[in-house]
Amino acid sequence: MTFNNTYILDCLYESDNEFEIPNLLIEKQAGKLELPLVEYGSRRRQAKAATIHFYVDDYRFENIWKRPHSIFSGCCTAIIEPNTSIAYTTPIAFGIHQIYKKRWIARFWQECGLLVYADLFVSPKFYQYNKMGIPKGYNAFATRGNKDEIDCLEAELEIAQDISGKEIPNLIVYGGGKNVQEFCRKHSLLYIFDLMTERNGEKRARSKDERSE
Repeated sequence: MTFNNTYILDCLYESDNEFEIPNLLIEKQAGKLELPLVEYGSRRRQAKAATIHFYVDDYRFENIWKRPHSIFSGCCTAIIEPNTSIAYTTPIAFGIHQIYKKRWIARFWQECGLLVYADLFVSPKFYQYNKMGIPKGYNAFATRGNKDEIDCLEAELEIAQDISGKEIPNLIVYGGGKNVQEFCRKHSLLYIFDLMTERNGEKRARSKDERSE
């Protein structure tokens, strides 16, 4: 897909909430995951990606806020909303700002033709804010798995069920290991193996064993 960066509009999108977080377009929700799924930041791999995710360190995609059209340099047709770090210690005002940013850029990409998965991976403190702008009936979600936070994954599944109105929503779970994979299997969710995280986990385990010898 090609895109003329002079065509980018500095605009406001309609909103159904008090913080004016933009609404996603339900007609531009993503469907079944198209492969390859590639993390943002690897230009060579990204050029061949059908779907792009942002479950990487925040600094790796800082440039998209100023150049959102750069995502169109490849051939992707779908994208997972940018996931910025929003932790329990994040001030509410700043967290809402981050949610606004990711939802605005996701809506912009939808207007340009991309299909979007709404990102649910935020601290429980921000669950209610993060639902803003996702219309009822929307059924395209993604989150990142964590083997130590199965209760959070359960809550995010409930959010996807509530918004979509479906017992088995279209929810992608990226990484997290065996416990997360078993949870996904139990609930018929799509689990995506995160090779880099698994490798790092193995390295940490080996290092720990070596220190204990």
